Amino acid sequence: MQEKKKPNFDRTKSTMKNIRFEDELLEQIEKAAGKGNFSKWVKEACRLKLLSELPGSNRNK
Repeated sequence: MQEKKKPNFDRTKSTMKNIRFEDELLEQIEKAAGKGNFSKWVKEACRLKLLSELPGSNRNK
């Protein structure tokens, strides 16, 4: 696993990750999320995906 390197000004308990999105997907996310809500929307989408993949979840089928 990659070691976390945090500058002194960085928030605690979080790590910045760079991610590449296909243009069409990015446009769809930005439209759905609304102005200023991109990070919040992506984090929530990731949480929902993780919940759907938890063992014993009814949503993973």
